[in-house]
Amino acid sequence: MATMSTNGALREAKRELRASITRRLDALDSRSIQEQSRAVFNLLAGLPQYQQARAVSIYLSMPAGEIDTASILQDAFQRGKQVFIPFTHKATQVASPNADPKPSVMDMVTLDSLDDYRGLKRNNWGIPTPTRGSLGTRKNCLEEVKAGGAGLDLIVVPGVAFDTACRRLGHGKGYYDYFFKRYHSQADGKLPFTVGVALKEQLLDPPADVPVGDTDWPLDMILVGDGTVIRRE
Repeated sequence: MATMSTNGALREAKRELRASITRRLDALDSRSIQEQSRAVFNLLAGLPQYQQARAVSIYLSMPAGEIDTASILQDAFQRGKQVFIPFTHKATQVASPNADPKPSVMDMVTLDSLDDYRGLKRNNWGIPTPTRGSLGTRKNCLEEVKAGGAGLDLIVVPGVAFDTACRRLGHGKGYYDYFFKRYHSQADGKLPFTVGVALKEQLLDPPADVPVGDTDWPLDMILVGDGTVIRRE
């Protein structure tokens, strides 16, 4: 699908697709989600890009409606990987040309262990989230990249809908797309390997596709709960 040029038409197309996928997900039971999550974990664990990754970003899943990442998290720690997780916060308002244009942004900060994970409290979305007070003890991957560090090797990416061209529809806040933009800028045009993980109900059947605009970033790969692996051409 070509990039949509009219902002209003693009927003409406995305809104309608989110509503349609949400209806599908509302009909899913927890058993199906867990079975599909196991299938996605097995696919990811077999990827050379994941096996060789030193530092990975893994989203912490909501109670329902998306692939559960608990097994991925556990495996990453068992393999000795450095784990980063999303932390969303209000953008610092600075009188500068480089100030964040969004009211809130997402960074990736370190998760130290499974005990650290179990100690996190859930936010309004039901997602385990670090407290602001704990940030002083957590590394921020963008700050590391800016200082010349290695940064991330792989990012496990959630979404509402995906298509067979590795396009992704998020929840509408733009957190991941804007994070990719910032990382790309700080890392001299480089990005980690990006892997979307999807329930089969979230993957659109061709010729249907995800409506995208200029700020939407495609993924490198999508792993689906029915065993499908989609690679970007």
